[in-house]
Amino acid sequence: MSRSSPTAVAVPPRVRTERTGAVAVVTLDDEHRRNVLGRELRSRLRAALTELATAPGVGAVVLTGTGRCFSGGGDLAAMPPAGPAESAARMAEVAGLVQELASLEKPVVAAVNGPAAGVAVGLVCCCDVVVAGEGARFLFPFTRLGLAPDGGLVHSLVQRVGAARARRILLEAAPVDAGAARDAGLVDHLVPDPDVLGAAIARAGELAERAPLAVAAVKRGIREASGSLEDALAFEREHQPALFGTSDFLEGKQSFFDKRHPSFSGR
Repeated sequence: MSRSSPTAVAVPPRVRTERTGAVAVVTLDDEHRRNVLGRELRSRLRAALTELATAPGVGAVVLTGTGRCFSGGGDLAAMPPAGPAESAARMAEVAGLVQELASLEKPVVAAVNGPAAGVAVGLVCCCDVVVAGEGARFLFPFTRLGLAPDGGLVHSLVQRVGAARARRILLEAAPVDAGAARDAGLVDHLVPDPDVLGAAIARAGELAERAPLAVAAVKRGIREASGSLEDALAFEREHQPALFGTSDFLEGKQSFFDKRHPSFSGR
């Protein structure tokens, strides 16, 4: 979480979206305030994700921050909200952003450069693959500030690292360095700092080649049906028959026998 003051803002925060082939790179761009997730940046990020959900030609997304920081998390200078109504509105905005990211049916790769704090770690945990630089740090200051974890962390961090480890991390509120994050399962791929974005784009490019309907099914199944074996089997019974009838399955099957890379259409 950032201690920066609103009076330090020189230019409005923005979210940049750039294309690299089938990969859309979404960059939090408020470097002088460490890319804190204030109201404007949250709104711009959610709008960018909403647009990418149906953007033609986009097969995967990379989420990153500009400069030496992924995101300083929530803006302490804007806290506490003015009253209960504003507090409720803020949490609704955060929930909407997290749900937009988690429900995106395209693969999302986090490129974590430098620190990621508080609610920003919640966004990282919603991503399908996490690539981090060796200098990355993950900060969970909630119990030091007198706040509960937000950004969906009590769910998404547990999914990433397990309940016991998530409980310890959130209670201790100690920084987690990149190596420890990889060992815990919070980070999937650890690379030298200068290589973070390139490695994330490469991973996203690989994921963009997978069958889009199958990717969407995997993400939806883990999100909605991973609570029990019965839920998982019910999900399979509901979704697999439809996938059997797709052109992508026929292409995947034929490419397997032809020993070539498949060319999926999303149909």
